[in-house]
This record gives sequence, C-alpha cells and structure tokens, in this order.
Amino acid sequence: MAKSGNFIQMIWNGKPYYDHPPMGFWLMAISYKLLGTNELATRLPSALLGLFSVLLIYKIAHELFGKKVIGFVAALILGTSVWYVIRVRSGNLESVFIFFYLLTVFLSIKSAKNFNWFPLVMLSFGALILSKTFIGISALLLIFYFNFHQLIKIRKNFVLILVGGLFFMLTVFPWYNFHLKNYSNFFEYHFIHKGTRDKAFSSYFHLELSQPLFYLHMGVRKWYYIWIASLAFLLVTFKFLKKNIFFIFLWNFIILYPFLTSKETELWHLIPVYLPLSLIVAVGAYEFLSILSNITEKLLLWFERSREPKRKNILLDSARRINNKRFINIIYLLPFIYIAFLQIKIFYKEVFPESRYITDQVDIAKKISKYNKKIFLDIDYLPVAVFYSGKQIETLVYEASGEATFSRLFKEDNGNVIGVTKNWVIEDLQKKKFPLKLLEKNYTYSILTKP
Repeated sequence: MAKSGNFIQMIWNGKPYYDHPPMGFWLMAISYKLLGTNELATRLPSALLGLFSVLLIYKIAHELFGKKVIGFVAALILGTSVWYVIRVRSGNLESVFIFFYLLTVFLSIKSAKNFNWFPLVMLSFGALILSKTFIGISALLLIFYFNFHQLIKIRKNFVLILVGGLFFMLTVFPWYNFHLKNYSNFFEYHFIHKGTRDKAFSSYFHLELSQPLFYLHMGVRKWYYIWIASLAFLLVTFKFLKKNIFFIFLWNFIILYPFLTSKETELWHLIPVYLPLSLIVAVGAYEFLSILSNITEKLLLWFERSREPKRKNILLDSARRINNKRFINIIYLLPFIYIAFLQIKIFYKEVFPESRYITDQVDIAKKISKYNKKIFLDIDYLPVAVFYSGKQIETLVYEASGEATFSRLFKEDNGNVIGVTKNWVIEDLQKKKFPLKLLEKNYTYSILTKP
C-alpha cells in the first residue's frame, strides 16, 4: 500500500491478500508514509490504539456505572493483562480491532442518551468491520441493546438512522465490493473459511472448554479467578438483572462463546474477551463492597438505637467515618493496585527483555535482502522473512528426501535461486556429499544455492 498507493487491492508477497479486511494495514501504511518502513512504524498504530483502548474502557465503565473508581479498576485490569500488553506492543490487528470495538460500544452508550451520536456509532462500527469482519459483527447486538427504543422510532429518527446507514456503507462498501467483483472465491474464503474456520453450524453446540479457558487464564493471569468469582457473585445476588450489568454479561457471552466451541482457538484470539471481563471484575467487586457497606450501616443503626452509655458515640462516629464513600473507595482500590503490581512484577521480563537481541529469523531475513535471486523458504516464518528482506519469497516444496528437494530447487529458474532452511538440513546434505554452495548461516538457519 505504502509503495503503490493502492489502498483497496491488497497485495502481499506478490499475491492478492484478503484474509483480513484492511483497516489495520491502512493505519500501518500511513505510518510508513510518515516514518518509513521499519519496526517502529509497524508497531506505532497498534501501540497508540492500545493506550487509547485503556482510556476507552475507563470511559465506558464510567458511563455505565457512574463511578470513576470502577472505570479506573477496569482500565487497570485491561492494562495489566499480560497478553494484551504483549499484543498491543506489536504490529498486529488485535489492537486495532479492540479499539474500534470499544469505540463502537462507547458511542452506542452515548447515543442511547442522545441519538444524535448514532451516525458516529455506525461510522465506528464500519471501521470495526474493516478491522476484523466476522467477530466484529457481534457488536451489532450491543448497538441494538442500547439503541433499540430509538431505532424503532423510525419516523422521528429517520434522518439520523439514514445518515448512520450511509456512514456505514461508505466505510465498508468500497473494499468489500471490489473484492466480491474481482475474486470469485472471496465470499467463501473471507467469510466462511477465514471468518468461521469452516465450522459446521452444529459445532456451535459442542463445547470445548479446557483449551480456551486455559488460554484465557494464561492471558489475564491473576484476574482470571477474580472474574469467575465476580460472575458467580453477580449471578447469585441477581445483580446481573440490572440493565447495565446485564449488558456486560451479554457482551461477555457473545464474545467468549464462539471460542468455547472451537479446537482452533489461539491464546491471542481471546483478547477481545478481556474487555467485558475487566468490567465484570470491576463492577462485581464494587457491588460486593457496597453490600458489605450497607450491612455495616445497618449494624451501626442497630447499635445506635440500642446504645445506653454516651461513650459509645465515639465508637459509632469512628465506624461511620470508616464506612464513608471515600474510605470505601480506598478499600476498593488498594487490592486491585496490589494485584496489578504483582502482575506487572511477574510478567515484566516476559514483555520487556533485559537485553536487545535480533532473533535468528530476523537475522537470516536481513541477510536474504542482498541477493538478487529467486528465494525459497522452508520455514514457517514467511511474514518475518518478507518484511525484513523486502523481497518476494516462495515456499519451498519438500520432496521425499532433502536431496530430491534441493535437486528440484536448483533446476528452478536455471539455478538462479537460493534456499533458506535449517542448519541440520544443510549438515545432512553435506554428509551425503550433495553439491551445494553455502552463502550465509547463523545459529539456526542457512542460505544455500547451486554451486
């Protein structure tokens, strides 16, 4: 995109790319235009939106529950969930998707109070769909949850609904229309193969709990069991029947459930679940503390009515001071701050290595860049190799043996080729006296060509 200026037809490694929609790539391409093609420019949009998402989860909690402390705790939980921190620091689509998901939810809450916000809701929803198609559609239910009563007033709100629809179509139509017209397999590949992973409808009724929940636990670490406790508390006390708490339960369900029915769930796939999880933990703990506070207040009233000596006034006054809102907020915040501190202390070295180093994958990819030959790679790190080499790279096709594989390779393009493979493959070929020329190597990989 940055080189060609074509922001509709995506080309990667010389071939059309439509695994995912383009929003994340648009932001990276703009970043490349401003800062050049490098690691910083690749990661900057993701990192910035990751920070903005922490602010948005705070704003959403404040809008829903009217308490800044609940917003602060929700932001603290999201911002100290280890896999959130890892992924938003790297150039990937999760951070972009999460930002537009949160923005869509925030604007939906605002439009429920003032429907003039609705066009912006649909604009954000369009950007969300252009971040990740299939999972982004789930936000539509959340939009309807808050705006249903306004949406059914079609006569009154016709103009705003129409403008919202136009904003959405203007956002998503150009890219999807182009691909539907130009690639006959686009719908099946993008929506079915990539979007649903070719899952049969019946599979959504077969739960595969162990792996997704294990990955969720690994991703949020210490917040996991507090989330389970908060869910249980809000359920047994029927607090989930409150409109705004029911909303975050609904959000949690529609995001998490599809992953609970798939064997192909990866750890980073569950990052969108961290959003309602953060809110459930924050509000669950606050509701629990509120119940304790109410019980304490009733006990104080009972003691006050039954007191005889005046000296008990001192004890009651002290108890009331402890039970005031400011002190309760401190009691509420301190455990979360402590757990967040422990969380960061434990995962800090996982996220921020003590010393800078270049991986063998990056090192060999940079070495590839100086060769003007057709490049074949047999390692599963193609995106890394393409990015750091700046070259178009083919995947090496394996034959029955290493000798057969590289005999065939060296016949390609009259031998004007190089192959990149693991060192042990080269060592095995050298032991068998296979004719090759070793160009470069590091601890793990080698570059070879025809002698």
